[in-house]
Amino acid sequence: MATVDLSYIRNLFGDSLKSDGDAEAYRVLLVMVLARSTDADCYRHPAEIEAVQKVIKEHLDEDISEEDIQSVATTDLYQSAPLEKYISRLAPKLSIEQRKNIVHGLMEVLVSDGQVAASEVEYFNSVVMALRMTYAEVVGLC
Repeated sequence: MATVDLSYIRNLFGDSLKSDGDAEAYRVLLVMVLARSTDADCYRHPAEIEAVQKVIKEHLDEDISEEDIQSVATTDLYQSAPLEKYISRLAPKLSIEQRKNIVHGLMEVLVSDGQVAASEVEYFNSVVMALRMTYAEVVGLC
């Protein structure tokens, strides 16, 4: 079961980062970005939940429940700082491949219900910017 220890994120704003930050940062960001995307258009479509579960399984080899996705998507953590702030803080710890995996997984979730709302496009763009990715990196040119 993919449960995300959100205390890792809270520690980002203190001095206690773990030495295995890269793997944990990737895991936490992947789950947070994908889970939060299910609420980007204010409607959590069942196809989006299934897409999150599929991407998490493919990239982390873990199962995640619908309840865990909802919990991460609606955590009070986002009230203290927007998700983009957490992404920006963790982005330097990730390889370009890990960043691409997050973005491509996000694209898979956003198109899974057959339509992409303007708010989902805005969310996608904010994630890409927070990950500090170029257009070329997003589309796979480099």
